Amino acid sequence: MNGWTLIGTAAAASYLMRSIPLLVFRRLSLSRDSPAIRFLQHAASAVMGSVIYLALFGETFFSRPAAHLQDTDGLLKLAIVMFAGALALWRRSVFIPLIACTALYAAALLLGEG
Repeated sequence: MNGWTLIGTAAAASYLMRSIPLLVFRRLSLSRDSPAIRFLQHAASAVMGSVIYLALFGETFFSRPAAHLQDTDGLLKLAIVMFAGALALWRRSVFIPLIACTALYAAALLLGEG
């Protein structure tokens, strides 16, 4: 799967996840604590996480996932992705983790160069 296919798939999935509830649940009233509402709130974070993962790693680790643990740069990237996921779940936002983890990764790269 190349980058544009992943971005297109993520966009289509995001669109469907946002439009199907409008069509299906417009006659039903759901509480804010229902599992369906909680799932839809986390869908954007999952889509953003997959785009961030692809931007950092590309397609190199799809065929051999254990290679993450053999590459020091891969370990740093994996830690950043995991931190971004935890931050997105905690803050329930996709842009705060994107900005914070991009700055964190840039700082790690700058400190590693010096």
